[in-house]
Formats: sequence, structure tokens, C-alpha cells
Amino acid sequence: MRWGIKGKVVTPREVIPGMVVVRESRIEGIFPHPGNEDLEVVYDFKDSFIFPGLVDLHLHGLQGEDVTEGGVKSIQKISALLPSFGVTSFLPTTLTADLATLFKIIEETKSETMASREGARVLGLHLEGPYLSLGRRGAHDPTYLRKPHEEEIKSLIQKGEGVIKRITIAPELPGALEAIEYLAQNGILISLGHSEADYETSKRAWERGAKMVTHLFNGMDPLHHRQPNLLAFALGNDEIYAEIIADKIHVKPEVIKIALKCKAPDHLCIVSDALKVSNLPEGVYELSGQKVEVREGMAYLPSGTLAGSTFLLPQMLYNLRELFSISSPELAKMASFIPAQLVGKEKELGSIEKGKIADIVVFDNHFQVEAVFINGVMTRG
Repeated sequence: MRWGIKGKVVTPREVIPGMVVVRESRIEGIFPHPGNEDLEVVYDFKDSFIFPGLVDLHLHGLQGEDVTEGGVKSIQKISALLPSFGVTSFLPTTLTADLATLFKIIEETKSETMASREGARVLGLHLEGPYLSLGRRGAHDPTYLRKPHEEEIKSLIQKGEGVIKRITIAPELPGALEAIEYLAQNGILISLGHSEADYETSKRAWERGAKMVTHLFNGMDPLHHRQPNLLAFALGNDEIYAEIIADKIHVKPEVIKIALKCKAPDHLCIVSDALKVSNLPEGVYELSGQKVEVREGMAYLPSGTLAGSTFLLPQMLYNLRELFSISSPELAKMASFIPAQLVGKEKELGSIEKGKIADIVVFDNHFQVEAVFINGVMTRG
């Protein structure tokens, strides 16, 4: 089948009023002045924006479903829900848990279809923990935090058979630098986070193969002008990538602006860090044995600590555009291309370009989803 979609096409460099032509599941080309291209179907969205499908590298749950609690069944349900929020690919992300639970999720996910035609594409797993700092654990259960052990790490990789794509680790833990080097050599995206690391330790972790930092500003020591740390390294190093939760809650706009000046648009990606309470009404819920209260758009532990986010990526893109007038191509880069690039999928996903998979989302001017196409098939519209 050969079909087209009209609107304001967001390419990597500019916004082009025109049409994207798709043949089967691939983008055939972009036509600024489309005529009758011998197409079977043309979807005309007029002044709406044609974005590449969003790629979320850090998502724990959605609408009552949680990756750690529900395993592959929850992953499948989350996958089915995400296109409604413009997300066409994601890394299901675990919370810190006992090793038996993590191994079970890894084993189950190996059999999960990685390119569903009906839901968001499962790119693999992101293990956020259990190798995290007790002092910067956030919502992670301290019972299951542990130091990395060589045999345990090797077992994770062997059992995962390629399904583990990313691990968040605190580099100051004993054995962490050796683990980072081994994992990076095995193609795992290493992200530094939930950490009390100083600058030198952070630098050594980067030299060993760490490529990014998890939720910049959150789960790490604040900036100190005489005690440089992970945050100082992340902001000052031009090569390391960082993700940020741009919900205006986890990081205030005045501080998001600093991140944009230091990292955007080439080394900053937007993530949701969404929990199972995302898109649910206010109230008290249970998350991995802990109580979480949702009020005024925020998820709190009983201690008052912020847990993950309750918002999805479209709201964050809207925030960034409204606060900082960021262009659509730059937003698409931070929410689609860079995440795809970090997991080695940039040749297939992450931008509207000839030859790439037709994962496309149509947004109105307020980043409300009007239509979604995955593998060239309309899943919402």
C-alpha cells in the first residue's frame, strides 16, 4: 500500500508544509508541493504537526500498570496504551526489586514481540537499579539495593540475551566501575544516576563507557561550587548525554533553562519517568509495596519525597515550547531522534526521513494527539 499524510511535516532541520508519502511500512519521501501522487489514501491534517513517533527511554508504568509488578502482561498493556500519548517506542523500566523478580521480567520480555503493529514498540528493558546509592535512592526500596557483583552482572547479560538495553547505576559503589566497563563492552547503554558520586568518579565512569545521566538534577547531589560532583560533570562535559523530566515539577523551569543551555539540543533527551499512577485521578495508591499519593499532578511517598512523574511526553514537549519557544525540529530531536540514537535505532526510527520506519504522530498546536501510525499502520486516528 502507498499512502500519504498532509500537514506541517517536522523534519530534522525544518518544518515543511507538505506531505509524507509512505510505501508499506517505510517513508518513501517528503513532498513540499504534493500533487496527485497515485496514492491509495491521503490523510489531510491541514495545520497540524506531523512528528516522528516519540521514543521514551524511561517509563515504569501507566494507568494502573507497572513493569516491575506486572511483568510482561503489564508491558503489553502499557504498549497498547502508549500510542494514545504519541509514544511509538519505549524502554519498559523496572524499579529496584529482588533479583528473582528482575530475572523473571527479563525472561518474560525475551519472548515479547519487539515490533508490535498494534502498540508501542518494545525496544528492550531499562533496569533502574538495584545498583543505586542508598542516600539518593528516591522511590527505590532500600531493601533490595545492592552492590554490583561480577558473576551477577554476567548472569544478567547471559539470561537477557540482548533484551537489556540500558542500566542505571551509581558509579561510586564498590565494583561499579568494573561493572560499567563490562556492561558497556556488551552493548548496554550505561546511565549514571541515583548517585552521590563526586566529579572524578563520574569522569572515570564515563571513561569506562557510561554514556548518559539519568533524570538530570533528580536522584543526585545538588551543585556545589567547591565540591564538584555528578551534576557538575553532567553539565560541564560536552559529550555525555542526559535525560530530563520536563514536567515543571521534578525540575523547575528556571533550572530546566540551565540544562537546555548546557546540553540541548544534541545531548539532551526528554523522558517521562511515568509511574503506574500516571493518567489516574488523585488518591493514594500502592507501588511496589509503598504508598504513593497523587495530588495536584505530583506523586509523593509518605516521606514527602517525589516519586516518578504522572505526565507523559506530549505535556513535556508543550511545556518546553511554551516556556522556551523551542522549535519543533529541536523538540523532535530531544523526544525522538536522540533517544533512538542512544539505543542504536537511529537508522530506523526517530525522525521523518526517507527510508525510515513510518512511526508517525500527528499533534495539534497544544500537543494533543490527533493520529498515530506505527509501521505505517494507523493505530489511532
